[in-house]
Amino acid sequence: MATDKDKGLVGGASDIVGGASDIVRGTTSGLGGGGPWHSPNSDVYHNNPSCQTGNSIAPENVQQGTGDKSLCGECEKLNSAGGPVGNLTGL
Repeated sequence: MATDKDKGLVGGASDIVGGASDIVRGTTSGLGGGGPWHSPNSDVYHNNPSCQTGNSIAPENVQQGTGDKSLCGECEKLNSAGGPVGNLTGL
């Protein structure tokens, strides 16, 4: 089993995916576990933890809250795409 030190360098695909998830969680965990966040260098805020744009903000630029900005288009699409996952029968 790979240790934290090894994550992303050796091991299976699950280790690499886990390492990427840790990076994404690192961006939003600085916000106290969730809620909207923004960068002072942007005109939008983010509220979806799957938003690649929101997760690419440098940690030192992540600020909690909406900053009185508009919601990111990517977050908006991700939020509206929610719903049952894997419902292949349409029930």
